[in-house]
Amino acid sequence: MQFYDCVTANLGTQWGVDNGWSAPYKFVLAMLENLDLSKVGISGGDYKQKELQQELHKEANLHRLCLITKSHMEGKTILFTPSVFSAKGAAHYLKNNYGIKAEYVHGKQDEDERRDTLAAYRAGDIEVLVNCIVCATGFDVPSTTTLILGRPTRSRSFWLQCVGRATRCLPGTVDKPGLTKEQRIERIKNSDKPYFKIVDCTDATLDHNLITAPDMFCDFSAKERRIASEIGSQSETPLTPEELAELTRKEAERRAKAELIEAMRANASGQATGKVQSIQHDITKNGRRSVGTYRNPLKGKYGGKQLSELPESYLEWGANNPTLTGWIRGLYRKEIGRRNDKFRTAS
Repeated sequence: MQFYDCVTANLGTQWGVDNGWSAPYKFVLAMLENLDLSKVGISGGDYKQKELQQELHKEANLHRLCLITKSHMEGKTILFTPSVFSAKGAAHYLKNNYGIKAEYVHGKQDEDERRDTLAAYRAGDIEVLVNCIVCATGFDVPSTTTLILGRPTRSRSFWLQCVGRATRCLPGTVDKPGLTKEQRIERIKNSDKPYFKIVDCTDATLDHNLITAPDMFCDFSAKERRIASEIGSQSETPLTPEELAELTRKEAERRAKAELIEAMRANASGQATGKVQSIQHDITKNGRRSVGTYRNPLKGKYGGKQLSELPESYLEWGANNPTLTGWIRGLYRKEIGRRNDKFRTAS
């Protein structure tokens, strides 16, 4: 991430779908109401892990993540979390509070224990496999159908690595010589895995810098990407005895807090309340995201609503408002054009 801010050459995941090499997808955007990514700093083009972990370690967010998982999981499901600590907590709640067969794996786990857990997931004895990063690369279970991305990211490469765990078709579906593109697509459609599902979790502010499915599957070749990265600098000055003592004290506090939360989890009962706020986006067959699915960047009465939900009078006001920046006025004009094209097609 410190060298490249874009993919320089590839066939693209959407190309794989269009040509019958990858399973098609469904995309859901789910909200974690208690998460505010505006408080999380940026380093190397992605969120600072410690700050992101602190936000997502809140038990309310873990419960909401479990509720999202329960609401949207289909078939074998992988849940990605920002840390081993949150993976362990999510697996605990899924098993004990939500009645879902879930286990977690992590890099420092006993190798035999991790191997047995992964084997149980492959065999279908585990419904949800929770992890931080272990399953992001080199993990191949084509029967995985749902991915819950409970670790918001600004990194395109990390997002693709995670989603790649579910793009594969079932063995024997398309890996036969001589099949045409049309035959491959038809065989996928009639297989036991006709699609896979991505559930991108976002914060209450709907951070526009998050990488989600429309950013990866849609054609943005005509749009310049501006990626702001803040590379954290580390001082090489040796720590004083006082600074070392302070770090030791903070570490002891962190461990004590972790032990307290573990004890609380063991005695916690019940599930998150309310409904999961999620949106299934309309991504058209040609791989272009409908402008109507974008959210209104302005605040106020219609703040955060999809452009397709805005009244025409509001769009006209915004499109012709000289006080607004050009790209915002352009969004409103595109939505007006989309509606006019739809009307002409219907006529």
